[in-house]
Amino acid sequence: MRSMLLGGLGLLAIAAAACTEEQPAAPAATAPAATSEEQVAQPASAGPPAVAGQIDWEAARADAAARPSDVVIPQAVGSDPLTVPMLLPVIVQTASDRPTPPRVTKDGYFATYHLPRYDVIVNGSSKAYQAGSPPAGDKTEMKFTTVEAGAQLAFSRYGADYVIEFECREVDSPEGCITEAQAKEFAESLFVAQSR
Repeated sequence: MRSMLLGGLGLLAIAAAACTEEQPAAPAATAPAATSEEQVAQPASAGPPAVAGQIDWEAARADAAARPSDVVIPQAVGSDPLTVPMLLPVIVQTASDRPTPPRVTKDGYFATYHLPRYDVIVNGSSKAYQAGSPPAGDKTEMKFTTVEAGAQLAFSRYGADYVIEFECREVDSPEGCITEAQAKEFAESLFVAQSR
């Protein structure tokens, strides 16, 4: 209704200007000011500022050198340089599993895996966003949260922040498709696939 009123006022201003040979006024100039009950939508704030992590590349390289030599590492795609150590699980996927290569982004990477009970997205980021007071405790401690039809596990390693998202294909119990213990076991299986 409001947009129709503003549009109509704009057309009236243009028509009046055409009759008097004057330049038309901008439709925004004829729009009534918003009352306290009618608040005009303001653009959303950018949110909390990003905090860049200090990456321990030396430790990541040492762990990458210690990984088993028979592990097949998928080739990542993306034109951005790697900003965090890439942690990936040891999962053998066939063509029917619809494997997708890890994707490098400007502040990290993500890798997607299709497993029988759930899909997994491993995200690594060099930036963290802090809202409110600083977190208490150790950032490397894994934090498990359940979400609708899935779960998330967040932790820090090598100074980078990681989130593993588990998206259930079917929810067959009140706990969902994955328990906290299973999620932590998956996270512990991650190895350094790429580093600087």
